[in-house]
Amino acid sequence: VKDIVNNQVLARTLDTVQKRIVEGADISTPLKKSGVFPPVVGYMVAVGEQSGELEGMLEQVAAAYDEEVEVQTQKVTSLLEPLIIVAMAGVVGFIVISVMLPILRMSNLRN
Repeated sequence: VKDIVNNQVLARTLDTVQKRIVEGADISTPLKKSGVFPPVVGYMVAVGEQSGELEGMLEQVAAAYDEEVEVQTQKVTSLLEPLIIVAMAGVVGFIVISVMLPILRMSNLRN
């Protein structure tokens, strides 16, 4: 997994977790100690290990992260939309002024 991840901090953490598992430790302890993952991830993994449902718990963690990504994407989108509208209004205003200013100047010269 560490070779797939582009984030170096996460890759190092997963490498440490892998080494700890090879040494005989459980999965949840190095996850909790890493500080990279939220504490709830470590606790969910611990519950999954103890109950024998680790796969199900990891799927729930993945689903929670997917939902969090969706929420964050919605937040960013809702913040960017007004900024894009204001920027487009500025561009349209600039074009209108660029067209109207020469017309007004010619009108003033004529008088």
